[in-house]
Amino acid sequence: MDSHAGLVYFRKTTGHLKPITFWPALIGILLVLVATAVDKQNFIQLTSAVNAAIIENFSFLFLYGALALLALCIYIFFSPLGRVRIGGDGAEPIYSPFRWFSVSLTTVIAMGILFWAVAEPVVHLHEPPPFAGVEPGGAEAMRFAMSSVFVHWTLAPYAIYTVAALAFALAFYNCGHSFSVGSLLRPLLGDHLGEKTAQGIDALVLFAVVVGMSAVLSAGLLLIGDGLQVLFGIPKSPQVYAATAAFIVAVALLSAASGLRQGIQVLARINTVLFVLLMLYVLVVGPSIFIVKLGSQSLAEYLAGFIPRHLLFNEPASSRWSGWWTTAFFASWFAWAPLSCLFLGKIARGYTVRQFILVNLLLPSIFGFLWFSTFGLSALYFDIQNDGAMYGVYRSEGLAAMAYQLFSYLPGSIMLSLFFIFACFISFITATDSNTDAIGGLCMRSVTAEHMGSPFGVKLLWASVIGIVGWCSATYLGSDGIKMLANLAGLPGVLIVLGSGGSLGLMAYRAHLVKDYEEEGAN
Repeated sequence: MDSHAGLVYFRKTTGHLKPITFWPALIGILLVLVATAVDKQNFIQLTSAVNAAIIENFSFLFLYGALALLALCIYIFFSPLGRVRIGGDGAEPIYSPFRWFSVSLTTVIAMGILFWAVAEPVVHLHEPPPFAGVEPGGAEAMRFAMSSVFVHWTLAPYAIYTVAALAFALAFYNCGHSFSVGSLLRPLLGDHLGEKTAQGIDALVLFAVVVGMSAVLSAGLLLIGDGLQVLFGIPKSPQVYAATAAFIVAVALLSAASGLRQGIQVLARINTVLFVLLMLYVLVVGPSIFIVKLGSQSLAEYLAGFIPRHLLFNEPASSRWSGWWTTAFFASWFAWAPLSCLFLGKIARGYTVRQFILVNLLLPSIFGFLWFSTFGLSALYFDIQNDGAMYGVYRSEGLAAMAYQLFSYLPGSIMLSLFFIFACFISFITATDSNTDAIGGLCMRSVTAEHMGSPFGVKLLWASVIGIVGWCSATYLGSDGIKMLANLAGLPGVLIVLGSGGSLGLMAYRAHLVKDYEEEGAN
């Protein structure tokens, strides 16, 4: 591309940008980078203070909001709205059912299940909160650990994504609203939501999600860095994290350049197959009977105490446990939801609302139960058999090293670790690809139901920003910083997603209006 052509491309691209969305978000991210570089210590202290304030004052929004959204999903599934087809009666699906499920699954879970599946249950086993009334390291502590994991990684969290994405899909395809987070609130607010206000909401979401994605990337960098050190003796360093982040971003951009129907679906299919193979291998060669027995018991305990566990009825006001675990995880889910819902809603065209809930809520929750039971209970088993060795690794080397300690107890540990590292790469590449697609669309005025592509240059910019901020988080903040960043991004997210729940409830109440629109659009 010569200089003149490049100038034309630049003017064409910037001419279609939403200025109120694009520039404030970009400037805000740059200010975060400058603050980290200039005065890291004070920046961390400020982030910690803001994080503590969010946990103390808004935890009820995360906990009660997530459970309310799950109840809304159940209601929508059985309501007349459940029969409405996204995009109208004649809408053609973008993906086949399996490809749709694989893309949706891998877009949402990203690095989370790889980072926390081994680590979280072991920490809960040895550090249960006093209000749980269980002895650390005992059988009851095991069931508490696994039921806590199910709270954090199955039904309620996926309801957050499902409600937001479904509200957007219907608003975008069936009601003709713009490709914007503001469209989630249009059915609820109507003309009271002006265009500039909508762009301002998009800017807030864009900033929050870039921070959230960067936090997840930093978790992946920590995981991969530990793996490279264990397998190849390459010491963890800022240089290793930088090279890893650059590789992930580069491959994600190559996939993005190939388009929605090609790159993302190929990556998602590979990612899904990797997850299934990893899970089956550990289940077969690991403590299978232990996994099945304790997994069933933990699931029963989770279901029996479903509402008390989600709303933390037994936790005293002085306890900080939920603030560091349940609220932090739900904040992370809420942080990702407003942007991820744009992508999840966009790829749902041609399917019914009921099918959407099955693919985005029920099936991922089942997968989460199987995955965390397999890896979490394997970790607990080998921790007990080896006098707390898994917990010792957590205390001495951190969360990211625990997966490799688990693999050391299994046959073919080196190959398994290599396979795991590859899964880490593919997992975040898939999530980066899908979310930069949504970010690119969010920044542009030109995205419609007929023309859903966004300029590659915009994707390049934001993918690079995510890589840089993720590297800073991994290098300077560590795993504690990951949780703090997620909480900061979760506050605006929870307000938007709860608003989208109001919009979806209104559409369910007026389902005939949604259907009337799709019938008119088909004529």
